[in-house]
Amino acid sequence: MIRLMACTAMVLLFCALVLLSVDRNIYRTSGWARESRYAAVLGWTCTGAAGFILFGLLIYL
Repeated sequence: MIRLMACTAMVLLFCALVLLSVDRNIYRTSGWARESRYAAVLGWTCTGAAGFILFGLLIYL
């Protein structure tokens, strides 16, 4: 179960990295301001969820 949670956190961090670096820049250069904001919010949400999971794993161990 611990390995599953750790892998989930890593996948969330990877998705957040892609959302914040790639997707947001694509939307910003295309002039899609609303989609750029949504990508930023979703990226930071994924980062927060991954941080919450990792913090929980540190407390558990």
